[in-house]
Amino acid sequence: MKIVLQIIFSFVILWPATLSQNYYVPVQENELTYEFHYSINDLLSGVVTHRWESKYGDYVRGSYSFLEPNGMIINVNYEVDGKRGYRAVTKFLKPQQMTKFNALQSSEVPTK
Repeated sequence: MKIVLQIIFSFVILWPATLSQNYYVPVQENELTYEFHYSINDLLSGVVTHRWESKYGDYVRGSYSFLEPNGMIINVNYEVDGKRGYRAVTKFLKPQQMTKFNALQSSEVPTK
């Protein structure tokens, strides 16, 4: 009987210690890759915007642009990576540069 009580007592004392252990399950990380682009040209509502982005691993590259109510076009090209962070170049285009803007958008979308 004394041995049985010692075993039960040992189990009760050691059991919480086994529950508090941290277990690590290794997760295999795959390089996430995606690419998308879209355009909205609704002159009736005044919504004109373009967007594209591509990602491989922790490197992201993209561009977005939109037409402001005053007619100015804002174009932002950006890159993001794990070492240098977010970097962007913003261009402000005048309304007469709209043709140049449309050509710029179609030439900047990466092709496979």
